[in-house]
Amino acid sequence: MRDIYESLIIPLSIIVVLNVALFILVRARVLQRLGLSKNLIAILLAVTLIPVICIVVVNERKISSILFTEICEKLISVGKTRALFIDERLEEMKLDTESIAKNWIVMEVLRQISIEKTSKTDPNFSTVVKNAQGHLNRIASTKGYEDIMLVSAEGKIELTCVEHSAEVGFDVSSEHYFKEGKEKTYFTDLFYNKFANNNLMYVVTPCIDGEGRFVGCVIVEVGMKRIHNVLADREGLEGTGETYIVNREKLMVSESRFLKDTVLRVKVDTLGVNEGLSGKTGVAIYPDYRNEPVFGSWHPIKYTNWVLLAELDKAEAFAPVGSNRLCQIVLVSGAIVMVVIIAIFSARVTVRPVHELIVVSEHVGKGNLSHDITIQSHDEIGKLAKVFQYMVENLRLLIKQTQESISRISSVSMEMLSSSEEQASGSAELAASVGEITATIEELSSSAKQIAVNAESVAKIAGDSEFTGNQGRESISESIQIMEDIKETTKDSMKKVASFSEKSQKIGDVLSMIREIASETHLLALNASIEASSAGEFGKRFSVVAAEVRRLAERTKTYAEEIKNVVSEIQASTGAAVLSIEQSVKNVDKGVGVIRGAGQAIDSNLELIEKTSGASRQIVMATQQQRSATEQVAGTMKEISEVVKQSSIGLKQFTVAIADLNKLADGFKEMVGRYKT
Repeated sequence: MRDIYESLIIPLSIIVVLNVALFILVRARVLQRLGLSKNLIAILLAVTLIPVICIVVVNERKISSILFTEICEKLISVGKTRALFIDERLEEMKLDTESIAKNWIVMEVLRQISIEKTSKTDPNFSTVVKNAQGHLNRIASTKGYEDIMLVSAEGKIELTCVEHSAEVGFDVSSEHYFKEGKEKTYFTDLFYNKFANNNLMYVVTPCIDGEGRFVGCVIVEVGMKRIHNVLADREGLEGTGETYIVNREKLMVSESRFLKDTVLRVKVDTLGVNEGLSGKTGVAIYPDYRNEPVFGSWHPIKYTNWVLLAELDKAEAFAPVGSNRLCQIVLVSGAIVMVVIIAIFSARVTVRPVHELIVVSEHVGKGNLSHDITIQSHDEIGKLAKVFQYMVENLRLLIKQTQESISRISSVSMEMLSSSEEQASGSAELAASVGEITATIEELSSSAKQIAVNAESVAKIAGDSEFTGNQGRESISESIQIMEDIKETTKDSMKKVASFSEKSQKIGDVLSMIREIASETHLLALNASIEASSAGEFGKRFSVVAAEVRRLAERTKTYAEEIKNVVSEIQASTGAAVLSIEQSVKNVDKGVGVIRGAGQAIDSNLELIEKTSGASRQIVMATQQQRSATEQVAGTMKEISEVVKQSSIGLKQFTVAIADLNKLADGFKEMVGRYKT
């Protein structure tokens, strides 16, 4: 369960937590501050490397655990195998010792000595002793024991093998192993035997006769050579491993691999020794008797209070774990490098079309529409590029149509300005002519008054009146001619004003077309903004361009409305001018009629002058009619003069309005001219 928890639940929890954190960073738009390329790289690395690292860590822990388990099992197996061998050897010693104690010859020798108190000089007993000694020699030689001793119940060594006869007669009754051996089979600790001049151990067992009496002990003297040979075997211990035995005094009872003369001289107080002497079996890492970190296992030895330790230097023991860890690091490093390369390549491939869109958007924002988008992709960015290219093409068409419309407006406004200037010049000339006519009429009125004053002296000055009448006829003829010229000039002005009104109507039509184009532009910009919004972060710059185009369309529509208002004012002024000119023509017609009537009156006057003698009263009446007519003509000419002045003022206002329209068209043309198609 713990293995599943460490290898599955914990890594999955880490992956989930990190992915949730990544999602929170994305939602909080923290990663967006890095830019699209770095953002994609960060997300790809996080999404890819986090599971890889978790898997590698779990795998490394799993493999390390397996390797550690194998090392533990291997070291435990080595120690356990050798501990079992020693246990079996000690068991064999115990069985051999007990078997010797139960042999009838041994029992008889000890019974004769301990119970019967038979002397060794007795010939019969001497033969038994020799036979017993031969038996002991054969067993010692066969089993490899150093010596086999028979000890009487009083504690004296009575018989040994031939080679160790010096020990015969030695009293061991006070020795601890004799006291323990009287009760049961007892193994002594390793000690230095001065007789053998070697480190030995005793296996002591009691000898009981057939009647159940204690007749002595059998002591088997055992050397450590065979045990040392087993411990010296390096199989399974690599280059720095060793096995050794420590007794209850924590002294080494076997030779060390690294130190000399360590038996019963070197004290070992380590974790393994303390745990083993307490009867436990285990494995751990601890400093050994050299104070070097080792990985060791400990195994208690039965029948003795010894502990066998199998130790291996920590560095060598965990070398496979380090190699595995190094291999995992190399693999992870390679995977990280590959993931980074793939992430960078993928990010660049993804961001390159976006950068191209940004470059084209910047050119569009600066008014350069000559760049095309060459992105060939079928994903969302490709769709955005197609929509953006469609918008750029529509903008090009719109700008071209707008430029053409502005050119037409500018041309028409120039023609209207030229025509209005000509009309203003004609109005000035007309005003001058009307002024001259008015002056002439005023002079004629003065003359009529003078004629009325001097009516009573008509007869006296009949000749002069005839001369004056002739002059009046000529003046009337000239006035009629001048009025005819005024009439023609006024009609010409009316035609020009009518032509100007028609051109103003054309301007209104062009402005309607501009308003429709601006409305379509506004709609296209709105659709482009909607498409950019659906594109998310990729359409943000495009949305700014669409908003700028929408504002341009709104300004175009506003200017068109202003131009329409100006043109409406011009059309209203033109209509008023036409009405005023038509009224002037009517007044001129009336003036012509009046002047012609004056001419007829003068003709009649001339006829009456010729008949002066009899028609003086008619002359007075005629002169009064002439004065009234001239005054009426003078009033009419003043009205004509006022009309002409108002027409001149209207034409000047019209000229100023046309000039403003021309400036507005030039400004609009300059604004649109920033866009290059």
